Amino acid sequence: MTAAHLTIVSPPELAAGFRLAGAGVRPVADPEQAASAVDDLIAQGERGVIGVYEPFFLRFDPHVRDRLEQSVSPVVIAVPAGFGTDEGVSRKARIAALLGRAVGYHITFGEDTR
Repeated sequence: MTAAHLTIVSPPELAAGFRLAGAGVRPVADPEQAASAVDDLIAQGERGVIGVYEPFFLRFDPHVRDRLEQSVSPVVIAVPAGFGTDEGVSRKARIAALLGRAVGYHITFGEDTR
């Protein structure tokens, strides 16, 4: 069994940043390679969190995406690409939703003190 950790499936140009943040990385060039990498990680017994570059994740077959979104072990989440994809959803709400899905708790942030 693999130790629980974070693995990111992303384009090669983003891999270094994720590695610097301490995540494992599977660099892929397109959504098809991303889907294959996620399947490989699951087949290898990954039990942590698998983050998939959101533009790739959104191009997965809808049935595959639904199955992955319901997965409890490993948790599979879409990693935002850095630009808004959910109109009307705040950055805090989006991050809270990602964290809540990853750890299984609803997380709230205090008021901004700036």
